[in-house]
Amino acid sequence: MRKVDKLGRIVIPMELRQKYGLFEGASIEFLDSGDGITVKSSAPTCKLCGKAISADASIPLCEKCICDVRETAR
Repeated sequence: MRKVDKLGRIVIPMELRQKYGLFEGASIEFLDSGDGITVKSSAPTCKLCGKAISADASIPLCEKCICDVRETAR
């Protein structure tokens, strides 16, 4: 359970931010379902840097991070 602060902010647990790629600057939407509020990530993001990636990306990384990982592995 989380509390809303006086400015209307809440903290999304780290495990959920990591699972859904919600890094700093990520876009989310709040939907009124009638029974409550649903929070939805607007676009998939790179798991390393948070940059937006294609919705059909087979690897959850942007091209730059993929290249960086390949270079590091060499």
